[in-house]
Amino acid sequence: MPGALKNAFWNLLLAENFQKITIKQIILEAQVNRATFYKYYANKYELLDSVENDLMTEFEKMTAKAPNSLFNNGFEDKQLDNYYHQLVQYIYKNGAKFSALLNSDNGSTFINKLISTDKKVWQQKKIEKYLSVPERYALAAMIGMATNLITEWVKSDFQETPQEFSNVMRKIITPLLSNQSFLRKK
Repeated sequence: MPGALKNAFWNLLLAENFQKITIKQIILEAQVNRATFYKYYANKYELLDSVENDLMTEFEKMTAKAPNSLFNNGFEDKQLDNYYHQLVQYIYKNGAKFSALLNSDNGSTFINKLISTDKKVWQQKKIEKYLSVPERYALAAMIGMATNLITEWVKSDFQETPQEFSNVMRKIITPLLSNQSFLRKK
């Protein structure tokens, strides 16, 4: 039943602003009764949190595919290009959802979840041993740049194709990593 509620919520969110969506609309769209809604969610904000978390779980899986050699002074462009391509394809495939969440009144919360998810993945990769600056600054630089690029691409309604945007990411982010500006030298 949560799946029906989430699908109904997405249908509504893709059509109108989150603040205008009511629980009544959600239950009518999902064809369930009010008690069913409250069995799973306390309010529409909890449902929003749930659908954002679903999207972030998949985003985390994509981000976790970043090559481990990225900080090892030995990553290959092909590995990184493949990573950018997969990540960008995921965002593009879910573009309407990313757009609805970024453009909603709750957009800053979604961006914060995006940042937190990315940060968690990079911390799991134990990058601190490769850094010549405190980890928090390296993560702020890398994640901030990537998140802002993604946000700009989504808010521009995917003006560039996924391939073009992958190239944008590669041209902006890769030099930061390849010149070892904040990485320890081998």
